[in-house]
Amino acid sequence: MGGPRTLSQVLLLSAFGIAFVSSTVSVTGNTTQENSTSSTPSTVSKESCRGVNLQDPSRSIFAAVDSLVGELSCKRKENASLSEDSFVEVEQNIRRIVESSIKVFLDLGTNESGSDVLEQIGILDNLDVENYKDPSFIRLWFSLKMTFLLPFVNERFLIQLGNKNFSCGSFQELVKSLSEGIEPSQTTRKQQIYRNFILGYLTRKNLEEPGCIENVNGSEDWVEKNLKSFLVFATLQELKTINSNFSTRDVLEKLSPRQKAELILDPESDESGDVDIVREIITSVTKSGNEELLTQFFQDFTQLRKQVLNS
Repeated sequence: MGGPRTLSQVLLLSAFGIAFVSSTVSVTGNTTQENSTSSTPSTVSKESCRGVNLQDPSRSIFAAVDSLVGELSCKRKENASLSEDSFVEVEQNIRRIVESSIKVFLDLGTNESGSDVLEQIGILDNLDVENYKDPSFIRLWFSLKMTFLLPFVNERFLIQLGNKNFSCGSFQELVKSLSEGIEPSQTTRKQQIYRNFILGYLTRKNLEEPGCIENVNGSEDWVEKNLKSFLVFATLQELKTINSNFSTRDVLEKLSPRQKAELILDPESDESGDVDIVREIITSVTKSGNEELLTQFFQDFTQLRKQVLNS
């Protein structure tokens, strides 16, 4: 009973202790209000159950989590005395805090929209300039915090995320985590992430490294680092606008049927007149054995051809 506390107990007490203090302050305020309006206790009771009082405790919990993530990231970089197993245990314990806190917040709160959930929790509040340039912190932040909130991500949040001054390394860590965290079948969600976050960030001119085109070994490496599975949602024109050295030849196998059709029909593309590339594209879609892929290619080709002829 009186023995030393485990690491898990310390983490839970630190996070929920902060939330308890905030909750106590909130309750004290409500009690004062109730005493001053004792003639209408039913009204006060209704006011206190609308979920608005959950915001401060929830933000406190997630602020504590950010502090724990920052400390964990720091100790990892400094090769602290903690063993790898201890690091893994800490990550698992923080993950439990976040998962259970979100569940409690959603169970007790009102049916807010995704935007309100993210704002009330204050998901971006504790990211600062140092974090923006620290890929290891961003990896932990996403793994331990954002993973459980992906269902609530929407256009407004993604635009906000794309406007943060992440270093290319941190941005690439986010793209990797999002690519792994979103199911391939969630095409609408993935397209939303590409349009509002990835494209928004890569087309910004006020970054230290616009387009993240430095420290890459060719177009395939650039795509792998900055687009991952979101490549198929880009147009070839967007890719060339972001990266003037972009080569479709280097990533031909990764292109979607629509992108391949776009390549053949693009009058400004050097590759469109390249017989070898055209032959390679046709061969790749006809010999794939995937009838759905073949149908999609010719549908896209027909649609894009009409657009070219009418332009």
